[in-house]
Amino acid sequence: MTSFAFRIRLRDPLSNEDADRVFESVKEEVAVEEGPRGHFIGFEREAPSFLDAVLSSLSEIINLGFEPVDVEDELVSMADIAERTNRTRQSVSMLVSGQRGPGDFPHPVAGNVRSPLWHWADVASWFESTTGGGVTFEDRTRTIASINGALANRVLARERPKDLKRINRLAG
Repeated sequence: MTSFAFRIRLRDPLSNEDADRVFESVKEEVAVEEGPRGHFIGFEREAPSFLDAVLSSLSEIINLGFEPVDVEDELVSMADIAERTNRTRQSVSMLVSGQRGPGDFPHPVAGNVRSPLWHWADVASWFESTTGGGVTFEDRTRTIASINGALANRVLARERPKDLKRINRLAG
């Protein structure tokens, strides 16, 4: 089994009682986070695949009565990227700055100038496209997009079911 880290954003804020329920119910490591983009539950879950990890976590969150809005991939630092790609931190720093490689490394999504953070899916996709297929990472970007589409459809099914039927015709 592999360990996967990700966050699930919730529709509503979590009270202290809600956070306690999460910590009591979820047996693996979780973090309850509050920020400018909403309330999140961060997971680090062991599973056979990323999809299995996310779906089991979503199921738990829904069973606890929370409304998941979307899934975000884990954030990684330069040190994390170096470790996962078997490179030195200096090598990754040079890729980020454009001193090495094609110069179009993904932009950080969080952190600050001294400690930037990236979505792992963006970084993994960049490495796959720039190494000529020599390095393969799980396609988390597509998986996350599909799951987030399904979560949006859950809301649409309740609020505007006719619109959802029209949209579903696109899928064939």
